Amino acid sequence: MTDTSTLQVETRQLVAYGVERYEDSVTYGAIRRYLGDIGAVPKAAWGSLPGVSDRLARDWQVSVDARVDEAITARTEMDRVADGLLQIATDYEGTDLTVETSFDTVNRDLAPYLPVSDGYVPGISTRRGGSGTILPPRDRHQLGDERPTVVIPPGNEKLTATRHETLPSTRAVEEPITIGTTDGNDLGFSGGRTTYYENGEKDRLDEFVQDYRSELLQLEAILTDLGTGIRMPLNDLIIHAWRTAPKVIRNRADLMHSVANTYAEARTNMDEETKSLARYWNGNASEAFIQYAQSAGAWLSLVQAQAAWLAEEGKKAASLLEGLRNAYATTGYERIATLLEAMKTYIADANSLFSPCTNPEQALIKATTFFMDYMIDAEKNAVELAASLLKIDEQERKERPDLGTRGHDTVPFPAPAVGAGAWTDRTAWKPNPSRPNA
Repeated sequence: MTDTSTLQVETRQLVAYGVERYEDSVTYGAIRRYLGDIGAVPKAAWGSLPGVSDRLARDWQVSVDARVDEAITARTEMDRVADGLLQIATDYEGTDLTVETSFDTVNRDLAPYLPVSDGYVPGISTRRGGSGTILPPRDRHQLGDERPTVVIPPGNEKLTATRHETLPSTRAVEEPITIGTTDGNDLGFSGGRTTYYENGEKDRLDEFVQDYRSELLQLEAILTDLGTGIRMPLNDLIIHAWRTAPKVIRNRADLMHSVANTYAEARTNMDEETKSLARYWNGNASEAFIQYAQSAGAWLSLVQAQAAWLAEEGKKAASLLEGLRNAYATTGYERIATLLEAMKTYIADANSLFSPCTNPEQALIKATTFFMDYMIDAEKNAVELAASLLKIDEQERKERPDLGTRGHDTVPFPAPAVGAGAWTDRTAWKPNPSRPNA
């Protein structure tokens, strides 16, 4: 390693700044990997709610993809800065350099992703007359496309939870259902099926489904046998909300805050280091670079805000689904007694000698329709609320200015001002005569 204390003070500043930006670039590579992993909410977790689930799943993924694009841009820009400034320092000093990296800007959730990011090495080098940083040879045990895997350390419960997610599922057994009555007369229905509802959220809706699964399946067997054609309470309506996994969505969305926090920390450090660098260098090249760095810092603030927005909108989506589940459970518990009474009456009447004359199925169908209407009202409310969540509006995207501050798609890096590229001219960097001595 080069003993940087032997370098001129202005060179030390360039080297330190260049190394920090190199570390930032690798960190942004880790963010990209993190977003692709933690941002990948299982599609099944959104459930199968008509007009709600597909929209939320689609818009979440579109927003995550935009954040991935921003991470790629951030890495590309910081790579360019590191290559440029370290090469300028090397040529200015007239000596090859090999410097250590520390990667001290990373939070606990992103830390496991840093070692799997390209460029995560203990040191980097530059050569006189070269074109940027040189990485040490790859580990011979990791040749080809082999990459190290993410290892989540003990104690990080939120990250660990993403590796042990269970999603609601059903297991159906096709068989006739026989409904027993207190007088010993049984009714058999060929249209019935036995279904088991597993890995639920353990909330009120899941409790309702488990509590009344048998009775609701019996009801659906009767309605199927009658050929009513109406929607089934459990398997045509409640099931769509029951399939959602808001706990999974909330946990992954909350972990998106780690992306925003990392951007904020990196931007703050870069802003302070840019101010320090400005005290050691003069001339057009230095001034052009300071302007570029300030523009990059402002862009990072926008990217940070977008990552924070994604986290909050994901949590809102989870709250929406939780609210719908609670609404279904409340309605179910409030109305189930009426429904069960109607089914009991129907069974008794169907076994009666005069049942063909009394049309007992009409009362049952009426009670079922009444029950379904309340459920559908809760469903409609969910559709309306979902319309304002994670919405990507195409017309707004077309009209949006370059900095992308009006929406939540990818924030483009600012277009360079005239002469902004002058900082890459290695011969135009001039030391400040009144620079500090340390």
